[in-house]
Amino acid sequence: MSLRVVPELYCVDIDVSKHFYVDILGFSIKYQRPEEQFLFLTLDGVDLMLEGLNSAGRKWLTGDMNVPFGRGVNFQWDTIDIDNIYGRIQSLSPSSIYMALETKTYECNDQLATQKQFIVQDPNGYLFRFCEDS
Repeated sequence: MSLRVVPELYCVDIDVSKHFYVDILGFSIKYQRPEEQFLFLTLDGVDLMLEGLNSAGRKWLTGDMNVPFGRGVNFQWDTIDIDNIYGRIQSLSPSSIYMALETKTYECNDQLATQKQFIVQDPNGYLFRFCEDS
């Protein structure tokens, strides 16, 4: 059994978010509960849950939800073929690109690690940083 983290993100409009994650980012729907405005999505080993803020389901909110959501956090997503992913997003949703594709070198202990990366912002304000080791 492998342990993992599966974020659940609240959305203003579940249909807009579904379009973004499925049609633009390429997620598949693992399962959904439309009556609860809930989606469980997956792509290349990354799982993600989305729930509409206006759903009747229970919520775990520690304060008021004001757009943009996710302030102070970005979700790093290790990937392969980053150029293809970036090109697809640039073609289908260029306004969602928060930081353009770049190559960046970071110090990691006594070594240097170089990666290509870019950041997208989803319709609710959450930031996803796509990374590929160079």
